[in-house]
Amino acid sequence: MGKDRAALGMDFGVRVAAIVEREGALLLVRHQKPDRDPYWVLPGGRLEPGETIPECAGRELAEETGLKGSFSGVLYVSEFLREGRHTIDVVVRMDLQGDGEASLGSDPEVAPGTEPTLVKVRWVSVDELGEIELLPSSIKERLLRDASDGWAPDNVYVGSMDG
Repeated sequence: MGKDRAALGMDFGVRVAAIVEREGALLLVRHQKPDRDPYWVLPGGRLEPGETIPECAGRELAEETGLKGSFSGVLYVSEFLREGRHTIDVVVRMDLQGDGEASLGSDPEVAPGTEPTLVKVRWVSVDELGEIELLPSSIKERLLRDASDGWAPDNVYVGSMDG
């Protein structure tokens, strides 16, 4: 395409999120940012240049929850499109390594001395998942739909979402 996204004012990135399951519950983290209501997401974050998707998932899982996991496959791919922003979301499955407990980690992108954006980490049952605000909503819908199959989807591409 040859387009310079920086010159176009486009924030473009890849976000990798990890599904970690234990006894039918999924591991979620809660974010609280100054300019919005709190929300739940799968542990994850932006893919760094030169980093593979499995490496990013493992790094983000460790940073946010203190847990280690091994990559076991890509589950979903979706896109978030809004004026000035295009994010590709890749949701992967991570198998826990060891028997450690999840603990609230941190976001290294938050400046020292400012309020943390990560405020909680917890295991959420499928029943509870239907009752909470998990973002993005299209991933929440797929997680609920695919729970009975142990999150082994038949169609990886979820689609695009307008902001």
